[in-house]
Amino acid sequence: MSSAQSAGSDVYRYYQRLLKDHWLETAICWTVVVPDDGKPLTLTEIGERLSGGAIHEVQEVARFEDDYSDEGGWAVLVGQSGPVTELFEDNGFYGVHSPVLPRLSAGGRAYSVYWNVNANNRIAFAADGETVFTVDAMYPEEWVHEVNLARWPELTAMAPHFRWRRGKSWRAAALATVELTTGARLSLEWLEQERPYLTGQEPAVE
Repeated sequence: MSSAQSAGSDVYRYYQRLLKDHWLETAICWTVVVPDDGKPLTLTEIGERLSGGAIHEVQEVARFEDDYSDEGGWAVLVGQSGPVTELFEDNGFYGVHSPVLPRLSAGGRAYSVYWNVNANNRIAFAADGETVFTVDAMYPEEWVHEVNLARWPELTAMAPHFRWRRGKSWRAAALATVELTTGARLSLEWLEQERPYLTGQEPAVE
């Protein structure tokens, strides 16, 4: 096993442990934005990209357990690690779809993982304002038809962990792929910290 494969397996096992018997396994959306110029996005820029210029609000701080939801619209917790922006939605999917993910990727790259209680899901990648591809994480055998798959080598390398086999978790594999690509780790500590959040009333994207 190469060092890269070993690192990938270690990250995968971390997310297996994180999700096991935890509410995170039920429904989340985790989106990570990596700018090409190494400059972190401001909250104003994040809000503009999430909303597409529609009316939205930048809130000061919240923890996950606080009621930051905005019924009928969207609500996104925001974190930053160096130049990387991390966006978390509980039981939401705003960041993963067009046109939001491509907007987030302007001048860089954006990666997103989403699933809900019914196992509806997406793992998606956008770059420089365009969707590169979006696939169902439960069916890696169908990814071979994606012409842009080679642009996400970490996803290709993690594909064996997505396959339906006893003891495997496509959810853990999806989060591990995003971390291996961006360096951003989702953790319980991340959720426990106070951080800014954004809300808007724009209808949910399809």
